[in-house]
Amino acid sequence: MTKTTTAKPDTQGIAELAAKLAESHDLTKAKAKAVIDSLRDDVVAVLLSGNRVNLFGLGTFEVRDTKPKMGRNPKTGEKISIPAGRKVVFKVAKGLKDQM
Repeated sequence: MTKTTTAKPDTQGIAELAAKLAESHDLTKAKAKAVIDSLRDDVVAVLLSGNRVNLFGLGTFEVRDTKPKMGRNPKTGEKISIPAGRKVVFKVAKGLKDQM
């Protein structure tokens, strides 16, 4: 019987992505980080305005409304009312999905 591991994969953050961007485009790490920060801020602004963001080859971010529902406090088991809200969803691009 084979035992599967549930170890989490390595995570790369903005610093690591900025270092790769800087190396591949002959930028300073500070300039590359500024570009990534600006992209993130622009994506957030577009989402807050109610529009979608499509990053070709990666996927689409959009904001969806959620309905109110009943939930349960996992600590006490008590039923709680969860109000309607909004959430950001990400749909993976077909090309990326096919590579998985």
